[in-house]
Amino acid sequence: MPQGAPDNTKKIDHAHPTGWQLFWRTQRECWRRTVTPFLMYLFMSLILLACQSIPNAFGQIGLGVLCIAAGGFYNGHLLYHFGKQHYGAYVAGELQRRSEEAGVLSGTGHRVEQEYRPWKGFYIGLLIGVPVLVFGILAGALYEGIGGETVVPVIGSYSALLLVMCAAWAIMPVLWLRAYAAGFAGTSLYWSLLMVLLPIVVSGIFYIVGAMQERRARTAEAERAAGRKKEPRAPHVQTEAQRRKTLQSKKKK
Repeated sequence: MPQGAPDNTKKIDHAHPTGWQLFWRTQRECWRRTVTPFLMYLFMSLILLACQSIPNAFGQIGLGVLCIAAGGFYNGHLLYHFGKQHYGAYVAGELQRRSEEAGVLSGTGHRVEQEYRPWKGFYIGLLIGVPVLVFGILAGALYEGIGGETVVPVIGSYSALLLVMCAAWAIMPVLWLRAYAAGFAGTSLYWSLLMVLLPIVVSGIFYIVGAMQERRARTAEAERAAGRKKEPRAPHVQTEAQRRKTLQSKKKK
């Protein structure tokens, strides 16, 4: 652009979206936050499936439960930090809105969709469990396998196989029941849908905990800053040696 020419490029106002713009931007932000937790669950599911090759039911179930717990731990850790980040964005948004109410023009780069809201953690957890909801319903409706002495042979349909591949952490507890618990050989795979509560509860709780931790840290920092400003300066008291030096310097003058 030539020097001095007006800048006619249209800047997107992220700070003042319309209702529909805020809705779709919030959806994009929440879906974006599901990627890493979902990959963590997927990675732990692959390890869980590898553990099913152990020729021992206790080894399969024990290590499988540890893999599911590890996926939940990573999920909570990530949502904890997401909550802290979103609370920081919320504080910045509040400052900008107060400035605008006072008549001070603010920028347009603030992204409202990234601000903290208590429900966002639970919603992100629900989005993490979307594959469980989709393939769990299909597996429950279409599955025609029967229970057996091992876990692997009970996977008798593509719907159940898709659920195993995408979210083994959700279906394996049901398959363990079908394979090893007496009287549960015909357990419906619809029960795998209950496992979607794991990411919902973990995400929602740790998202709020992260936000509250960030709020406490900011409040403590503000109190320390206010205390430093209000703390009266202690009067300087001269020692006897300093007093003698001062008198000597005055006599010389």
